[in-house]
Amino acid sequence: MIPPDHEIYEVEKRIAARRHRVESAARETGRQALKALASPWALAGAAAVGFLIAGGLRKDPREDRHQERRKSDKGKTAAKAGGLASIGMAAASWFIKSQFGSPVAMAQYFLAKARKTSPRTDKPRLATVR
Repeated sequence: MIPPDHEIYEVEKRIAARRHRVESAARETGRQALKALASPWALAGAAAVGFLIAGGLRKDPREDRHQERRKSDKGKTAAKAGGLASIGMAAASWFIKSQFGSPVAMAQYFLAKARKTSPRTDKPRLATVR
């Protein structure tokens, strides 16, 4: 009969060997998968499949021929508004940079104005709006 200590040792040794083989196989599988996915052929294949799927999801081009032209000018109006908004944002950014140096400096300036210290207690208080 095998002593219990020796039997436990043998079982733990087999478990450790199996664990090592499983971890090694997992690492090797991960390396092989990374090599396969990062290969130029796999990337080109994925791009081709993506283009085929995207092309299959498009509408039939013959359906677009029978649509009437738009009667409204909503697209032009929205484009003009977007252009004016971008010019306004550029002007606002330029003003902030020229007056304060950065948006952070502007925020600090207005926070300092909003928090005035009381001459008696030296505790900050919010300014009252008149």
